[in-house]
Amino acid sequence: MKTFNPMQASFAFVLLTVAFSSAAYTQDEENKATCNGNWHIEFKTSSATEEQKGRRGVWIPGTIYLDRALAKCAQKIVLKQPQGGTPMLHGVSSQHSYELKNSARQTLLIIDRSDYVLPVFGKQQLDLWLYIPGGRDLSAGTYQGILNAELSSNTASNVLHKTYTFDYQVNPYVRVKIINVTDSWIQSTGTSVRLNLGDLTKKNRRDLPVYIESNGFVSMTVASLNHGNLVNVTNKQNKVPYQLRFRGQQVDLAAEAVFDINNRSFRGQKMTMSFQNTAKPFARAGHYEDVVTITLYAR
Repeated sequence: MKTFNPMQASFAFVLLTVAFSSAAYTQDEENKATCNGNWHIEFKTSSATEEQKGRRGVWIPGTIYLDRALAKCAQKIVLKQPQGGTPMLHGVSSQHSYELKNSARQTLLIIDRSDYVLPVFGKQQLDLWLYIPGGRDLSAGTYQGILNAELSSNTASNVLHKTYTFDYQVNPYVRVKIINVTDSWIQSTGTSVRLNLGDLTKKNRRDLPVYIESNGFVSMTVASLNHGNLVNVTNKQNKVPYQLRFRGQQVDLAAEAVFDINNRSFRGQKMTMSFQNTAKPFARAGHYEDVVTITLYAR
């Protein structure tokens, strides 16, 4: 008959406990060591939207994609400039800062003064925004941004690195307003104005304020329907020539006039076009007018 030995039972229990604890520890370490997988970053620059008010900024949607295994063990993603400092977009002749925001367009957590932190929370898709303050005022051209991304798991020793490069294309644009004044001689019809200089037996001058806004080099053409003449509306054989003055130049509009306009203010620049006639004491009575068409091109 076998007798119960308390010392033997206790020893066996200890061995089992140590064995199970060792296996759990090994499995936990393996899970941490294998926190790896595929992930990539994408900013959809073609879907950028402009602010109409406020900081005149541009919003660019972005997404970070993680596969399922990586999303389970990842803790956070840190986005930063390769050389540190404020994130910058680099153009041919200028550079501009930008900011990173969360999916609600709110400020992300920032560490080390300029590094953005995006928590993962087990998600396979992390949405964010790239915001360019004053982005509406960028000069036309291609801008490049570079971000270093660091993905950290639940153990500080496991960090995945990725460099992401993206281009943002700013297309040239030009906008023009023909500013109405109290004088009744100007009737704005799109980019065309109807011109009437009044009593042509006297020398007259009328100013046409034009407001131009652009982000590129601008060319402006001015074309006269009657080739630089004010024409009697009831008898078109009666004509009186006039001249255009613009930026120190005086031109006849017998042919289309072309002007290059550079170094404008981004938010708009007011320019004045002046029309004047030489006094014609023997001009026949009647109403004389011309239609002038203004066209602008940005490049």
